[in-house]
Amino acid sequence: MTADDNITLDCPYCSKPIDEALAWFKKSYATCPHCEQGLVADQFAAVISALEQAMEESVEEMLYGKPQGGCCGEKSSCGGGCH
Repeated sequence: MTADDNITLDCPYCSKPIDEALAWFKKSYATCPHCEQGLVADQFAAVISALEQAMEESVEEMLYGKPQGGCCGEKSSCGGGCH
């Protein structure tokens, strides 16, 4: 995910969707285009962090496949039969 990618997050005050570039949500201060309440980056930090983590995991999964979780992959349910 790059700073130019648009995402949509709800305003914490009016709950209307704000569709802006990722960088907009990371600005130290902005105003909601709907209710004009002041917004700070910390209000969106947790959500943005989770989105970036999910995107990173998704890209890694596309490149390297799903993690096997220590199972040999021979059985759908590893009940100790893997060696």
